[in-house]
Amino acid sequence: MSFHFATAEETGLRELTVDELGNYDFDVEEIPATVKELSLGQRYSLDTQRKEIMDLIARRLGILKLKGDESDLKVLQNLVDRKAIRRDDVRGLQGLGIVFGDVLVNVYGLGWVSYEDDIGTSKALRWKKTENYVFPVTMFSKRVQFKEDIDMAGVFKDIGGEIERFIAYEAAKPVFQ
Repeated sequence: MSFHFATAEETGLRELTVDELGNYDFDVEEIPATVKELSLGQRYSLDTQRKEIMDLIARRLGILKLKGDESDLKVLQNLVDRKAIRRDDVRGLQGLGIVFGDVLVNVYGLGWVSYEDDIGTSKALRWKKTENYVFPVTMFSKRVQFKEDIDMAGVFKDIGGEIERFIAYEAAKPVFQ
C-alpha cells in the first residue's frame, strides 16, 4: 500500500517557509471572559470551605479565629507542615486557597468575582474594575499536582509582587474623561 500526500500546489494552499511561519498572523478569535458578582451559590461554596478550614485550624492547631492579615500565613503554613490536609484532598487544598485569598483581599483590597471563560467558571480575585485577576482557589491544589512544595510566605510574596505591579500599572494609566 502506498500513500500520496498532496503538495501545496495540488491543494491550492501556499506553503510557508520557517521565517514566514514565525511571522504569520494567525486569526485567533478570542472570546472575552465574562466577569460578574459571585452568585449566591458561589458565595455559599466559599463560606462553606472557609468554615471547613477554620474547623480544621481549631481542631489541629487550637486557633479559633484568624486575623485576616499576613500573620494568618503562618497558621496556614502550620496546617501544611503538619500535613493536616492530605495531598490528594483537593477540596481541602482549595479551602486553603480561599482563606489565602481572603488575606489577599484584606491586604491588597481585591474583591471576589465570578470569572467565566471558554474553559469554565472560576472564583477569582479582581483589582477594582480592571482586567487584573488572581485565582487563589486552585493555587495550592495545582502546586501539589505538580509536586511543588507549599511555601505560604513565598507564594504571598510572589503574588503580592504581581498585584503591586498591576496596581502601579493601573495607577499610571492616563485617565480620559
